[in-house]
Amino acid sequence: MSLDPVLQQLLAQVPTVPPGPIDYPTIRAQAAALLPMIAPVATRAEVKSVEDRKVVDGSVSVPLRIYRPVGDVTGILHFIHGGGWSVGDLDTIDPTARRLCAGLSMVVVASSYRLSPENPFPAGFEDSIAAARWVQSHRQELGGEHLPTVIGGDSAGGNLAAAIVIAMRDTAEQTFDVQLLLYPAVDLRPGAAEYPSRQRNADPTLRADDMSHYVDAYVGGADAADPRISPLAVTSVEGLPPALVVVQTVDPLRDEAIAYADRLRDAVVPVDVIEFGNLTHGFVHMAGLVPAAADATDEVMERLTKLVSAVA
Repeated sequence: MSLDPVLQQLLAQVPTVPPGPIDYPTIRAQAAALLPMIAPVATRAEVKSVEDRKVVDGSVSVPLRIYRPVGDVTGILHFIHGGGWSVGDLDTIDPTARRLCAGLSMVVVASSYRLSPENPFPAGFEDSIAAARWVQSHRQELGGEHLPTVIGGDSAGGNLAAAIVIAMRDTAEQTFDVQLLLYPAVDLRPGAAEYPSRQRNADPTLRADDMSHYVDAYVGGADAADPRISPLAVTSVEGLPPALVVVQTVDPLRDEAIAYADRLRDAVVPVDVIEFGNLTHGFVHMAGLVPAAADATDEVMERLTKLVSAVA
């Protein structure tokens, strides 16, 4: 199946990452500059309120942004942005957080984290799990202890979300009811380069070579087989929250995400998988301009609502 033509037209206007070492300040500036084009203000979903907060964890201050929906609240979603662990912040994730808040009628708590390569692992993981713990300990303030909680993220954010629920399970902490993994990077070990979807290198928005640069910058000198880095490397996935796993056929991360979903299913963890053949990595952030991306995001929210209802 070919890519959606509106998406192709949009991608033709987006600068590509040049080959070779990544210039992180430049791509961060490009991401900020592209936001008005990819997510015009007029297309942003209406929410009741937006509030910035911080989680202080030792000497680190983790930024949060809380979105409250218009009308009744059905749940709480902690959402962690992607960007190769190296790009992104609360502003770049704002349009997507608003869409999720309005579409799901959930309070959305978006969190950011220290970026690599300046701050390699475990900085991003530690900041994100501090935010996740804050969400769990503030459920009453966020809407009520009775509400179901979801942790989610896209790409690198999906990696962090998956790693967090593993860590929470292993420390017997109060954890989330459901995990939403949007085209997640779950295998950062060197052998991951051999997945067929990595070898195909078919996604114009995420090249396999760029992925390897992002991974190296995030992992640093750590052991990539650490489940906090590579959730797929964990010994057991038993007892993890039910998951909605979303992939794209062209995405280099497709095969590892499917492998993770298969492991969850084999461990009798409820899992739902959606695969889109006409979209690329990062499609949820293009929902304001690309009708096919909007339709796909709506389908993701519908399936997530069903999964939450089944386990609540």
